[in-house]
Formats: sequence, C-alpha cells, structure tokens
Amino acid sequence: MSILVPALGIILPSSNRVVERVTKSILEDFPGVDACFARVPYEGHPADGYHLEPFLQSADLLADARPGIILWNATRGALLGFEPDRELCALIEERTGIPATTTALETTALLTALGLTKIALLQQGDPREGEHLERTFAQQGIAITARRDLGIRDNFEASIVSPEDIARLSSALAASGPDAILIWSTNLGGHGLTGALGAELGIPVFDSAAIGTMAALRRLSEVPIRAETQANAAS
Repeated sequence: MSILVPALGIILPSSNRVVERVTKSILEDFPGVDACFARVPYEGHPADGYHLEPFLQSADLLADARPGIILWNATRGALLGFEPDRELCALIEERTGIPATTTALETTALLTALGLTKIALLQQGDPREGEHLERTFAQQGIAITARRDLGIRDNFEASIVSPEDIARLSSALAASGPDAILIWSTNLGGHGLTGALGAELGIPVFDSAAIGTMAALRRLSEVPIRAETQANAAS
C-alpha cells in the first residue's frame, strides 16, 4: 500500500542559512512530516513589491513533491505592508491548488491570537526600516514599543550574528516592559535560545523562522496555538 508522507513546502531567500536548520530542528518532534525547500533570489525590500516569477517557479517545483502547504519563510512582507504577502499566497494557491502562507502573516495572526500587542523588536535592518516596521505592524494592531536595529545591509551577514549577541540585545529590549520579544529576521539564529531566554525574562521570545515553521505545521497537522509551544519550538 502506498503512503503519502505529509510535507511542508518551504520557499526561502537565496542568502538564508537559518531556515532549513530551524525546520529540521523542529521536525525532530514531528517524525512523520517531511520538508521540501526551494529558494528565490534575495532582492532586499523593493518598494514595488515582489518580483513574482521566481516565487511562482519555486511554488511549481515544490508542488511536484505534493506538500500539504507552501510557506514563504521570510519577513519581507512586513516591510511591504503585509498585503503583498496575501496576494502572493492567493497566486500560489490559484496556480498550484496548495494552501499557502507566509511568516509575516502568521506572525501577526499569532500575536493577535495570543493578545500580545506590545512587542519589542530585534531586526536586522537600519533605523529607517525599523521605523517603517513600526508603522506596518501598527496597521495590524501591534505596537512596537522598543526596537534594536542591527543595520545589516547584506542579508547573509545576519546569519553570522552570534547567539550570544542576539540574547544580549533581546535581554536589553525586555527593560521596556513589552508583552513579548520578536527576533525579526529568518536569517538571525535566535531559534536555539528562545526557550531559555523567555524563561529568564518572564515573557515569550519568538524567533521568526520558528513562527513560520510552526504555523505551517498547525495548518498541516492542527498543532494548537500556545505561546510556550511557539517560543520553545526550536530550543
């Protein structure tokens, strides 16, 4: 008898070194689930939105492996204002017949569902991008009450920021009294420290790459939404 193993189809930026590692770590707790990956060129955050053809080509290739969901595991959609992510998902679903979601969309859904509306943000971009993120998150009902902008221009460089630096900067953000701390780049390696850091600070610490992966798993296998599940997913 043939058995189709459920799978996540994941699109990630070409310069990302973290998403695959996070996904594999989380899937150790879900041994009956596969992950299939495809990459698209990293293009920064163009003001005119996504260049769609690479995404649709990647979605087509993932569809050949019959995943149960396709996830764009990147945070770019927040800078674009979230609506381009909704449009991207609709196009992928229409083209492949497979449900699609993004890390940016799932993050706002998670924070809203958990009633976490005051967030401290650690993000890889410059202050201009940080200010823009404050505006786009506010439009989704989420206030960025404190943030640290790393000023990274080359996306690959985010992947070599040390966990110690991420923990130190996240801890400093906790002084503002947020509901939660959000590590906002799927190429920042915060996934392995969120559980211990959240326990130390007494508030959830979320890693964006883990949020995307856990959301895709919920869609695939109806994993319930719990703050501790998300914050500890990859620790």
